[in-house]
Amino acid sequence: MANDTKATKPILVGPIRHNLEAFGVAILAAVLLKWFCIEAYQIPTSSMQPTLMGSVEANVHDRILVNKLIQTFRDPKRWDITVFKYPLQKNQNYVKRIVGMPGDRLYISGGNVYQVEGDGENRKYTALRKPDDLQEVMWKNIYPQRRETRAETKSLPQVFGASPSRSVSEIEGGFAIELKGKKVRLFFRDEVDGGVVNRVWDGYPVDVSRPMRDQEVNGYLVNQNRVQEIVPDLRLTCTVTTEKALKELALAIEVVRPDLEKYTYALVVRGDKGVLEVRGANRDLVLGKSEEFTVNVTPGEATELSFAHVDEQLIAWQDGSELQRFDSSEWSCREGCMIPRTNPFEAPSDRKVNPQFLCSGSGKVTMTDVRIDRDLHYTRETAPEIIDVPEGHYYMMGDNTLQSIDSRGWTAITIGVDKDDNIVPLDSPDCVRQIRGNKRAMDLSGAPDRDETPIALPDQNTIVMIDEFGEILRLKGQPGSNWGGGDVTFRNPNADPGDPKAEWSALDTTNAKGISYVPRSDIQGRALMVFYPSRPFSWLTGNNWPDRFGFVR
Repeated sequence: MANDTKATKPILVGPIRHNLEAFGVAILAAVLLKWFCIEAYQIPTSSMQPTLMGSVEANVHDRILVNKLIQTFRDPKRWDITVFKYPLQKNQNYVKRIVGMPGDRLYISGGNVYQVEGDGENRKYTALRKPDDLQEVMWKNIYPQRRETRAETKSLPQVFGASPSRSVSEIEGGFAIELKGKKVRLFFRDEVDGGVVNRVWDGYPVDVSRPMRDQEVNGYLVNQNRVQEIVPDLRLTCTVTTEKALKELALAIEVVRPDLEKYTYALVVRGDKGVLEVRGANRDLVLGKSEEFTVNVTPGEATELSFAHVDEQLIAWQDGSELQRFDSSEWSCREGCMIPRTNPFEAPSDRKVNPQFLCSGSGKVTMTDVRIDRDLHYTRETAPEIIDVPEGHYYMMGDNTLQSIDSRGWTAITIGVDKDDNIVPLDSPDCVRQIRGNKRAMDLSGAPDRDETPIALPDQNTIVMIDEFGEILRLKGQPGSNWGGGDVTFRNPNADPGDPKAEWSALDTTNAKGISYVPRSDIQGRALMVFYPSRPFSWLTGNNWPDRFGFVR
């Protein structure tokens, strides 16, 4: 039987429809990629500097890529830089570093973060040590950076001192030391910037550090009056060339604190052997030391030596290779580091850190490429003495701890509202609901800031509040006599004169679950890399730090 089925023609897709489908698929792929895998963010503030830049004064704003997929396959880890929903305004993403893990008991002091076990006199403190690759990028140079920031060409005698002074001279790229049998000491003093303290502008290129150091608002140098602490965690580096074999060569960090024992941490080289030591107030008394190790300081040959006291351990390197580590936690510098707020540039004599290079023997010694780097120095600020991180939550801190608003200081403000959206005291019988949000009230004399909440508009009898879910609420009320300071107060304009309840303070809450700690579900991803500023585009915009392209740690 004949097959009378007619053959059907294939449906032809025209070029317009074909391109529209391709374009639609591309948009869908981009949306899915952004939603589930990779998203770009701009860094708006200085809280993560210098790791991630958001500097207005230096005109450097990083753009980063965030890996959102990684959170699907593993839990966040300590020291990750993460993007997360801000607990007090969840429509807003923040970027910080994870310092505290679920269940941690943390203590911040002396620039370090400690894990705490036990209570009272039985407390045990264990420094949370950063991985080596992270530590390497966290070093902040203070010499020669500070001298160059101030446009100084000489180091002796203001930045460095020497004893005896006539034994040391300054040469191009370093120092020359004439040894005549006595010990010579070359020590960092930097009296202009107060010695070894945690200056905000440490660790940046000069084009960035200079505007940060000199930033002025209404005649006030905003970065030069912050509360300072001495920084015991340092790395000393120099390239040494000796004319003759030395009797002794040492790189040392002396830490002086009031009413506490003075410690000196040192790499000491005698002959071809080195040792890491901790000494007390009596320099001849060695409190602890490592096993000996080989160090080759050959007359006539240049060699680079580095020594660090960091996270309660001593480390020695030669020509970039690690030689030895020694646990110094028994001789901790947890306490006594905060400097009283008097003259912010005057280092008090009863608390200071003295980095120094010492040598004895005979002949000439040159020290070139001298560097002093300090560790990122964590400060407690408004955090409690012991930080108890709830299960399933994380404690976040910025790398720029003097300019970071993070888990240490996030504060919630809670107000009461009646049925007609009038602001009333929380204990008022008219209060029908409570509204909580981020506390960031600004002075009434200035224009509102985009992150400000609550915002008072007295002439309109209005208080604008952004609640913790990001909803903008327009409420009825008047600001009280204190607004933008410590407390945030409201007043009842209809109250009788002298009525003690005519003005009341909003409720502040900090260091609590849902405020200071970020739940696992709110972590959006891990910072992957900085893709801008990068050459050649950053040259066109006049960026002060043009080559920041690369992965972040």
